[in-house]
Amino acid sequence: MYIKRYTIAALLLIFAIGWFVYGFVSQESIHITVLGIVLPSLPIAVWVSLAMALLFIATLMHMLFYSVVGSIRLRKYEKDFIHLLEAVADAFLQKSDRRHAFRTDRYTLLGEIVDQSQMQPAPTLAALPNPKLSEVVKTIETIKRGEGVDLKRYNLSMDNPLVRQNQINLLAEGKLDPETILAKPEQFSAELHSLAFVKLCKNASLHLLEKYREYMTFDALLVIVSRINAEENTLSLPNTTVVDFIEKIEGLDSLDYLYIAVTMAQNMLPEQRIAIMERLSDDEEKALDGYLFTLFDLEMIDKANELLHITTEEEYPLFKAYADLKACNKHYDIKRFAKMMLLNYVPKS
Repeated sequence: MYIKRYTIAALLLIFAIGWFVYGFVSQESIHITVLGIVLPSLPIAVWVSLAMALLFIATLMHMLFYSVVGSIRLRKYEKDFIHLLEAVADAFLQKSDRRHAFRTDRYTLLGEIVDQSQMQPAPTLAALPNPKLSEVVKTIETIKRGEGVDLKRYNLSMDNPLVRQNQINLLAEGKLDPETILAKPEQFSAELHSLAFVKLCKNASLHLLEKYREYMTFDALLVIVSRINAEENTLSLPNTTVVDFIEKIEGLDSLDYLYIAVTMAQNMLPEQRIAIMERLSDDEEKALDGYLFTLFDLEMIDKANELLHITTEEEYPLFKAYADLKACNKHYDIKRFAKMMLLNYVPKS
C-alpha cells in the first residue's frame, strides 16, 4: 500500500472532521477521565480529532507490520529465485552432487526437480539476460566445439564429463602437456592417458616410450611404427622392442596384425619388417596374415608359398589367390589384396 498517500489523506480527513465538528456541531469543551486520570478540558472537535489520530496510528502500525512481513517474504522469494538459477547452472554443468536449500515451498519443489534432473542447454540460451547462466552456456558450447577453457571458477570434480572433454581439448590444442598427464595418472582419466600417450608417441624419444609403455594402445603403436625410418621425427627401435610393444596390446586378431604389417610397409626397412613379423608369427598364429603380406610385398614368393602349403584349404584364400596369380605371371600389388581384406576393418581405439 502507499503509506505516504494514506497518511496525507488521513490527516486531511482528521482536519476536515475536526473543523466540521467545531464549526457546525459544538464548540463546547469537556473533561475526559481515563483510568482515574482527569485530562485537561478540550473542545469536542479536538477530542474527536485525537480519537481519529489514535485510530490512524493503529492502522498505520498494522500496515507497517504487514509491509515488513511482506518484504521479508518477498526477499525469501528473491533469494530462492537466485538459488534456482544456481541450481540450473549446476545442472547445465553436470555436477554430480547437487543439493540446494530453498526457504519457500514452491521453490523447494522446483529446486528438487532441477537437482534430480539432467539438463542440456540449447545454444540459443547463450543470449539469456542472466549473465551467469549465459556464461555457463557459452562455456559449454565452447567445449563442445573442441576448444579448451578455464573451468576452475566452476569448481567441478575431476570425473565431470565437461572437465574430461575440456582436458581432451586442451591436450589437442597443446595447452596440456602429455607427459604431465602420464606422470599423474590419479588426476586424469584412462581415456586421456591413452590420448596423451598417442600424442607423446608422435615425437617422443625411445626413453619416454619405454617409461610410459604401460599406456600402449593400438593407435599409439601405429604412430610408433610409422615413425621408424621415417623422414620426419624418425625413430630407431630394436626389433625386440617393437615386438614387445606389439605384444603389450591384448586381444589382437589377424586383421590387426595385417594392419600393423601394412603400416610397417610405409617406412620400415625390409629386413626389420621380416624379422618382426616372423617373430610375431612364431609366437602367435594370428600374426601369419601380417607375415604373409610382408613376404609377398617384398617379393619373397617362395617363402610365402612354403607357409601357405602347410595351411588348410580354407585358410588364407586371398593370399592363395594372389600366389596363384603370381604363378601365372599376373602382376598385382599385394596392397590391393590387403585393402580388400581390410575393407570393413575398424582399427582398435
